[in-house]
This record gives sequence, structure tokens and C-alpha cells, in this order.
Amino acid sequence: MKTKIILTFLIIALIVITGCMEGNTINVQGNSEITVDPDEAEVWVGVSIVKFVSAEAAQSEANKVINDIINGLKNRGIPESDIQTENLMLNEERKWENGNSRVVGWRAMQTLKVKTTELNEVGFIVDVAVKNGANQINNIQFGLSEEKEQMYKRQVLAEATKNAKEKAETIAQSLDARLGRIKTVSESNYFARPYIYTMEKTVGVAAVEEAAMVMPSDVRVTANINLIYYIR
Repeated sequence: MKTKIILTFLIIALIVITGCMEGNTINVQGNSEITVDPDEAEVWVGVSIVKFVSAEAAQSEANKVINDIINGLKNRGIPESDIQTENLMLNEERKWENGNSRVVGWRAMQTLKVKTTELNEVGFIVDVAVKNGANQINNIQFGLSEEKEQMYKRQVLAEATKNAKEKAETIAQSLDARLGRIKTVSESNYFARPYIYTMEKTVGVAAVEEAAMVMPSDVRVTANINLIYYIR
């Protein structure tokens, strides 16, 4: 019985001592940022139409133009799976007179997001959309496909973790201490920032010419990692 009591006491004492030894911690944040080439482009094209007869007339005309744009893009080799409806709006058009407003018509707006992995097709997409009735070219975005984003995410997270560990080792050495085990680890931030080009010319031939001049630009991928180490 005494042997069991002594053994239990020693185990408890060891736990207490270990806890005391690992009571102090170092909290560090590691950062990583890389710039990479985009492998995907997205173009926002659409239509804005005002009709004075009825809301139904405005919506019907907008639907017709959007269908023409979709069919035009499909006929020129853009898969339907790469064309998405991004925005739908139907608003009253009002006019103010003598402090009062009255409905004078209805505005229907629709926007499509067109995706392509052929980065040099941006101007071509805008050209096809405009020729089929688009009168709104909003912006062009160069980013990463899901596969590429996951690949770069793993890279920046690994680099951020290494950076955090190096910081912790430097701090521990300056305190004449040594790093113990990791208490907690957390990802505080990850972001793949695409390059977004906002069009200055949004309608007609001017928009087509501007879009043809837009060149892909780097995507910034960043990550932050928080590590808390015990020190001894």
C-alpha cells in the first residue's frame, strides 16, 4: 500500500513540476506573401434598359439581350458552364417635379460573369458581348483557379509557419530559454487577392478597345499563422 501511495505522489508531483516548467509561453505571428501569375480571368458584362410602357416590357427586353449575349458567347466557343448570372435588378425610374416624384418608367438590369482560362480572350469576350447588345462592361478580374489557389495556399501557410517558428526561436534565445511544445496554433488570415481592373469605358466600341488593352497582372497570396509555444 505504501508503495502505491508513494508512486501516486511521485506522479502527481511530476505533473505539477511539468506544469510549472511549461507555465510561461511565447505568442508569435508568422507571415508570408507571394505574388503569382493568374490562370483565370472573369469579365462582368451586362445590360441596362429603360422602358416607359411597363416593368414587364423592361424585363422582357433585358432578358432578350442577355439571351443574345449568352448565345453569342456559346457560339464563339465559351462553355455555358463558364457563364453565370451575377445580378438582376428591376427598379422604378422616377422624376422629381415641384418637390414630388412620379414613376416615369422602369429600368431592368442584368449582369453576367464570364470566366475563361485563356487570359488573352478578355477583349474577345467583351467584343462578342457588345455585338450582342451588352451596354455595361463593369470590370475584369484576373485570379486563380481553385486548384492553383489550394496549391499556393499550402505554400504560404508552410512559409508563414516557418516564419513564426523562427521568430519564437529568436525570442527564446534572447531570454536564455528554450522552446517547448506548441500550446496552440491557429490560422489568423489567408487571402488570395486578385487583380481587378475597373473599366473606364463601359459601352460600345470604346469598351471593346479598352478591354483589348487590359493585361493580366500578379495575384497576391498572403497568410498569417499564430503559434503559442511553451518555454523552459
